[in-house]
Amino acid sequence: MCYSLGTQQQIFILQLMLFCTPLRYPEKLWPSMTTPYDERNSIGTPLPLSGVRVLDLTWVVSGPQGSRILADLGAEVIKIEAPGRPDQTRRSQGSFIYLNRNKLGLSLNLGTEEGKAIFQKLVAVSDVVMENFSAHVMEHWGFDYLHLRAINPAIIYLSMPGFGHSGPYQDYQSNGPTIQALSGQNFMIGLAGMPPAGWGYSYMDHTAGHYGAMGVLQALYYRNNTGKGQFIDLAQYEAACNLMGVYLLDYAVNGRSQRRPDMPADNRSLYPPAAPHGVYRCKGEDRWCAITVFTDEEWRAFCNALEDPQWARDAKFATADARVQHQEELNKRVEEWTSKLTHKEVMDRLQAAGVPAGVVQDPQQRAEEDPQLKARDHIVEMETAGRTLRVDSLPMTIPAVPHEAYRLAPELGEHNRRVLVDLLGMSEEELERLTRAGVI
Repeated sequence: MCYSLGTQQQIFILQLMLFCTPLRYPEKLWPSMTTPYDERNSIGTPLPLSGVRVLDLTWVVSGPQGSRILADLGAEVIKIEAPGRPDQTRRSQGSFIYLNRNKLGLSLNLGTEEGKAIFQKLVAVSDVVMENFSAHVMEHWGFDYLHLRAINPAIIYLSMPGFGHSGPYQDYQSNGPTIQALSGQNFMIGLAGMPPAGWGYSYMDHTAGHYGAMGVLQALYYRNNTGKGQFIDLAQYEAACNLMGVYLLDYAVNGRSQRRPDMPADNRSLYPPAAPHGVYRCKGEDRWCAITVFTDEEWRAFCNALEDPQWARDAKFATADARVQHQEELNKRVEEWTSKLTHKEVMDRLQAAGVPAGVVQDPQQRAEEDPQLKARDHIVEMETAGRTLRVDSLPMTIPAVPHEAYRLAPELGEHNRRVLVDLLGMSEEELERLTRAGVI
C-alpha cells in the first residue's frame, strides 16, 4: 500500500504518533544511586538483569505481564500481595502461574503503618517499583513518586493506570476490554455487514505489560548512563491508541472512518484473490486445516494431491478467476475430501505437493506437538506436586537467559522469611509477631 501525503497530512500523522506514545518520562534530576548491585541473581545463573530488584505491586494481567518479562531476564522480582486480598488470578491457577513465574512472593499489608514502614525499607534497597492501580492509590498510601524518590533518589517507578496521571479521564478505572472498546479496536474487528466483534481476549492487558517492561528497561539504561531514576507514567489507553495507526492513517489519507464495506463475510482472500482459500473441516472432533491456492500451478498440484478427482475437471474450476467466482461450490468439494482425513494428513499431503496448508491446533496440540516450538524449546516444562506444567518462554533465544532457570510462581507469602529476615535483617521473633498482627 502506497500513500501520497501532503504537508498538512504529514503534520497530522506526526501529531497522532506523538499522541499515541504510551510512556511519559517527566524530566526530573536527582543524585545517582550508590547501592551496589549483586553480580548474580537469586538462581545463581548470570542473567541480563542480575542484581536488579523489582518491587512488584501489580496484579491481575497488565502489570504482572510486564514484571514477568523482567523476572525472565533475571531481575529479582518481589511480588507483594495483601494477606487478605491476594492477586485475583490465583483463582485461575493457569493464569497466575503464567504471569508470575520466576518471582518471589511477599505478603504485606500496606494498609497498616508497620506494613508501610517495611515497604519503605524495601524501596531503599530496590531499583524498581511497579504498580497498575488506578491513578491515586499510591498517593493515598503516601507512596507517590516524590515520596519514593525521597527514600531512594535513583528509584525507577512505573505506574500503569488506565488513563495515566493527567487529563480528564485520570480518575476513571479500566481494564483491558474497556480500553479496547474506548480506543476503537473493538469497532475495527468484525465481519462486513455485522456488528463489531471485539477481541474476545484481554489483548490490551498483555500489550500494556510489554510496554511496561520496555519502559523499565529504557529507564534502567538511562540510569546506568546518568545515575538518574525515572517516573514512568504508562497509560493503557494510549498503548491501545498506539496500535490504531493504520486506521488513523487510512482516515487521514483516504477519509475512511469505518471498517471496509468491501471486506468479505468469510475467510476469502482479496489481496490477491484465491480459491480454494479457507479453513476446512477434517476427520475427528473439531479438527481443521487451512488451505490456500493462489495460482493455476498450485491448483494443478492440489488436484494431483487429491488424485485428480472428476469434479476438479469441471470448466468452472479451470482458471483462477473461475474458481474465485464458484468458490462456494468449490469449498464444499474440498471439504468432502478433507473430512475423510485427519488434519495432519491433509497438511502433509498438500505440503508435499507444494500447496500451502497448515493444521489448526488447539492449545494442547500447540503445547505438546508443535514441531517448530519443540525445536526451539519455546515451551518450558516445570514440575510441581507430581504434575508437569507447561509455560511459554520469551519469544527470542538469548544464550544468557537459559530456560532451565525458570521457577514456579510463588505461593502467597512464600518468601516472607527470605525477604524480611535475609534481606532486611529482621529477627524470627519479629517475623512471627508481624504474622500474628496481620501485617504479613
